[in-house]
Amino acid sequence: MNHRTQYIAFVLFCLLAGTVQAKKWGVKNAPLLTPWSENIDPQNVLPEYPRPMMVRDEWRNLNGIWEFQQGFEGDKVPFNKRLSDEILVPFPWESPLSGIRQQFSSFRGWYRKKVAIPQNWSGQRVLLHFGAVDWEAAVYVNGHCLGKHQGGFDAFSFDITKYLVPKGEQEIIVSVYDPTDTKPIAIGKQWRPWYDDPQWCLYTPNSGIWQTVWLEAVPETYITDIKIIPDLDKSRFDVKVTSSEVSKCPVRVNFKAEDVVVATAVGETLRDIPVHVSVPRLWSPADPYLYDVKIELLDEDKKVVDRIESYAGMRKISVEVFDKIPRLCLNGEPLYQHGPLDQGYWPDGIFTAPSDDALRWDIENIKDWGFNMIRKHMKIEPQRWYYHCDKLGILVWQDMPCSNGDLTRSETDKVQFETELSNMVYQHWSHPSIIMWTVFNEHWGLYDVDRLTENVMSLDPSRLVMGNSGIDAKTPHVDYEVGHIKDNHSYLPPTLPLISSKRATVNGEYGALGYFVPRHSWSDNGKYMHDYYKDQPDKKLAATNEYVEFMDKIYGYIAKGLSATVYTQWTDVENEVNGLYTYDRKIIKLDKERVKSANMKCYQIPLAPAPSK
Repeated sequence: MNHRTQYIAFVLFCLLAGTVQAKKWGVKNAPLLTPWSENIDPQNVLPEYPRPMMVRDEWRNLNGIWEFQQGFEGDKVPFNKRLSDEILVPFPWESPLSGIRQQFSSFRGWYRKKVAIPQNWSGQRVLLHFGAVDWEAAVYVNGHCLGKHQGGFDAFSFDITKYLVPKGEQEIIVSVYDPTDTKPIAIGKQWRPWYDDPQWCLYTPNSGIWQTVWLEAVPETYITDIKIIPDLDKSRFDVKVTSSEVSKCPVRVNFKAEDVVVATAVGETLRDIPVHVSVPRLWSPADPYLYDVKIELLDEDKKVVDRIESYAGMRKISVEVFDKIPRLCLNGEPLYQHGPLDQGYWPDGIFTAPSDDALRWDIENIKDWGFNMIRKHMKIEPQRWYYHCDKLGILVWQDMPCSNGDLTRSETDKVQFETELSNMVYQHWSHPSIIMWTVFNEHWGLYDVDRLTENVMSLDPSRLVMGNSGIDAKTPHVDYEVGHIKDNHSYLPPTLPLISSKRATVNGEYGALGYFVPRHSWSDNGKYMHDYYKDQPDKKLAATNEYVEFMDKIYGYIAKGLSATVYTQWTDVENEVNGLYTYDRKIIKLDKERVKSANMKCYQIPLAPAPSK
């Protein structure tokens, strides 16, 4: 064999080898890493049970290494074909932890994994769950298309039982299409044009599988959904159970406190089941007490055919008038709400936190800074984030992610947005921590605000609804006068809005006291927003002093009728350097004890007249 023949043979061997062995996963081009991702184990990624509100014993986590490759319009489904790369699920393909860290002009990607079904699941139905895939997912099992799902923030599942092969592994393939800001879909602050050069307050896109993928074994007839709504005025919970059976089935519900049954009720699926709890212990940030709940689906002979474990918190959120001023109330008492704007971005995982400990760390520390509320801004989190809020005791204002407001929505686009808006409520309405839904922010992508606000109020009358956060973010100012809340965004300094006589008045964004920290920012040579203290010898002291000065102003506003404030923001996000922490969560940027002391004072200001003696 001459040298030319040897060279050609070597090239052919390399090409052939490339078709049968995917490129190995590794953290790729990470500008920053958080402490939780520096030693991440690809064999043990986000292993926790992903749906704490509805727990079963038999499940299998599919997070970890999957095959992956860029997709293109018109691709054939790669059945029984190895893909070219490896990706770490559930991190979006633009993230460093995914191992891909690319933005595709085709907007498309393919995932493939072969899995084994546990032998002891024989005779049961098998469900394939996706926590969230951004934006459109087509799912295939063993050559069969199960269907498509559109929407980047809501969970979905398929019953794959009839498509399973009796022996060997099962092939799962997922095709993802994510147009991000090129289509009028719900995306929050994702923005493709600035992927390599972040600017202003828009950030890296988040494409593909970004929440846990998992299998679950269930009986032939099983519980598909639950809804637990507290009714403090009647000392009861209203529980609604949905099952896979079209006709109504008997249901039994038990509530426990400290392992002692405190309430039992029976009813049937598709109807509210009132569960009365005498002298209920209330849920609040000061005492986030949760009842343990067991829900059983019964057959005609009253035998248990399915069982799930859950939990519930007794609380009431309302707007009540004191001295002619509408105030936010928790459990019938006025409570000033003060918290950070939290966008839920991570430098290593974008939308996906590197671990469950990281998710919990954010919430624990927000509370430890003296805040009692979080505004979850332009993102819907995984179920475990809300679980930690429920357990730790913090109030949540939940935003609906916006679309690109520069694009015109078709009627089909509106139906899709409203479906996702409803799903946000449906999939989270049992969480006691969530007290408010926000439909639009600062008029971005806004349409039919009156109708949509009223729709959400009708869908979930147990919570407050804000139609548009930031009425002053448009010139001239537009107040649509719908919902329970009037919200101004007044940054530097915060100001007192004109107090509404019918709605609680809040300052939904203020502050943004920022400065750049070298080696802990997205890029040491980037374009930084809110870098206000670059000429100060002690940036931390200057920012802290101004925070305290702002709080001194807010104390006076509270006495005049202000019901809540949201400080921008919890952490830096990419080039936006106005966080209390750096983006990697490693550096505290303001004096924590001084900020906490200032925060705690706002809860001591009387919001209602003292009771007469």
